[in-house]
Amino acid sequence: MVVFFTCSTKKIAEFAKFYRCARNAILSPGHKINRDWLDYSINLAKRNIPEEPTHIHYEDVVAAIMTADAVVVDSTVPSMAMGHQVTIALQNDKPVLLLKLKKKGKEPERLFIEGSNSKNLEVYEYSTPVEIKKIITEFLKKYEDKPKKRFNLVLTGSLNNYLSWVSFYYKKNKTALIHEAVENMLEKDSQYKKYLSSSK
Repeated sequence: MVVFFTCSTKKIAEFAKFYRCARNAILSPGHKINRDWLDYSINLAKRNIPEEPTHIHYEDVVAAIMTADAVVVDSTVPSMAMGHQVTIALQNDKPVLLLKLKKKGKEPERLFIEGSNSKNLEVYEYSTPVEIKKIITEFLKKYEDKPKKRFNLVLTGSLNNYLSWVSFYYKKNKTALIHEAVENMLEKDSQYKKYLSSSK
């Protein structure tokens, strides 16, 4: 699976142990993180080097969310940017796991999006790194064997007529023909290949 993982860069050195545990819990079973920036940001913070906002490109973040199979967020230190990212994920039918550290004697800060009744949003608190691994592992297992994504495709009359003719003439079902067309586009799309290469 391809997973988008995020957390706030504010206080990132303070909570690095937990964030790295979440990252490792995603990677250890063989899943991929499509925008793996965590170590870079932690190293900057530990050297007291401020991270410039220009290092974080909005379009890159959105592209990473859109190409992920699932989204894991540690909201121990909440932010508006994080809430916006979760909103984008939920609007695009991505399963989202929202984690946060349970702080003794304190009511946890909550993101506005936590009020959502989306079936794709799960919220958990953890106290130890062991709990993080357990929660993430169980969450991702739910989606490993999910069926392929479905969506409604609306065609104009002329496109539908053509697809029906091609299906009859080449003796292939419409789904297979659409798959072939998209795969041909993917094969030729140098910008998408560049994105995949840069996110490794």
